[in-house]
Amino acid sequence: MKIRTAVTELKGVRVAVAFPPPAWVTPGMGDALLARLQPYFPALPVMLAAVRKHGVRTHATFQAQALADGADLGALDTIELDLDLPPPRPDQPPPF
Repeated sequence: MKIRTAVTELKGVRVAVAFPPPAWVTPGMGDALLARLQPYFPALPVMLAAVRKHGVRTHATFQAQALADGADLGALDTIELDLDLPPPRPDQPPPF
């Protein structure tokens, strides 16, 4: 599975943002995806985001919506992360 991701700072907090299909930005499916993403960003909080016409819907283990409010997440430079490949070892550079 490939997913677009970005590392950015929102309201003074550095976070990893993943952009899965909107149906995955929910409890349940989103929680499973967050668990898969965390090893790729071990030192950062990870949030899922679905950019919609009238705002952004988010899901995370923290109050992600409060961080995302007012941010233009659709304009972030993203990289494609292949979740079928193992995360980098601690001695390798991160994917961002």
